[in-house]
Amino acid sequence: MRGSIVLSGVLLFAACYHGPSIYKFGPVQGAEGVDTDLHLRKTRVQGELLEVQDTALIVLTDSNKVVLVPLRGIEAGVFDKLGQLITEGVSPQSALVKVRPFSRFPAGLTLELRARLLAAYGQTELEVVR
Repeated sequence: MRGSIVLSGVLLFAACYHGPSIYKFGPVQGAEGVDTDLHLRKTRVQGELLEVQDTALIVLTDSNKVVLVPLRGIEAGVFDKLGQLITEGVSPQSALVKVRPFSRFPAGLTLELRARLLAAYGQTELEVVR
């Protein structure tokens, strides 16, 4: 009896340790959003997810541009450690709920904060990617 209790405890402990760790997941460690790879019909957008809106994603691209990507143009959306959450022909609303907490600004950008962010990257407005 005692042996089975000890064995059960060891197995439970091992099961709890297995799997992804918050200590190795970047967005949990700092103020950065999750890495994003969005495939559109004619282009691809890669970078940090800044904000999730109802109809678009705002991304800081790898070339340091702040862009707005309308959801209707995204054929596939892959998010680091979360996987492919957006696929063509499937409503992205459930994906938005899953990925929003992993954006840099999960509560959204105020107009003032957006203006300051754009200014920091030498822009006056969002560049729309289609």
